[in-house]
Amino acid sequence: MSSKLRTYFVLIVGFVLFSSILRAQDNPLDDSDLQQLLKQAQEMQKESRDLQKNPGSRDSRKKLADLEAMANQQAAQLEQEEKSEKVKLQAALKKQLEAPGPVVFPDWTPATPEFKAAGAPTRKIVDDQVKIVQSGTSSLIPEKIADSWQAAANAANNLNQSLNKINVNGKITRILFLSTRTNPRQEVELEASREPDSKVTQIEISSPLPKPEIGSEE
Repeated sequence: MSSKLRTYFVLIVGFVLFSSILRAQDNPLDDSDLQQLLKQAQEMQKESRDLQKNPGSRDSRKKLADLEAMANQQAAQLEQEEKSEKVKLQAALKKQLEAPGPVVFPDWTPATPEFKAAGAPTRKIVDDQVKIVQSGTSSLIPEKIADSWQAAANAANNLNQSLNKINVNGKITRILFLSTRTNPRQEVELEASREPDSKVTQIEISSPLPKPEIGSEE
């Protein structure tokens, strides 16, 4: 197979898989459109191998050129579908971001000792997801703050937890993830960090909202 065609097949399969992830189906390959695209890519690949047996003939060169044009077309189609899915996702996130209602953390969120909030919790789009975020400071060191959250989580006795300890060039950071064990699943993340020789710990608390459904175009 020519290097160009091989590249196109890789692109086609890559776009198919990426598009399937965006559609967030339980079994993406159940999608008939995706199955058809994969089938076409496999058929093109097989046909191009057959043509390589006699690459010098005019008919073979024409068929290879047709295959390359078809691969270009399929890649362009998949790229357009990917862009369309991204547009739908951004629209859904914007709608969720601007939705009316209180902006509050889950009621089980631990209290942060000596916390001075820089403002009220707000919604933000972070990594293609809407999160409730609040920042502030505390006079306590990151270890003490994380310990306080863990103690509250242990007392609740119904939360999963995961703690990351990061120490780089004297900067101390503690990142604690808490989540419920039952549905609907809720998550809260604490990030507490302090620079060397600082007497103030920077804190960010965040909680992701459920991912919005991406509706089809009307």
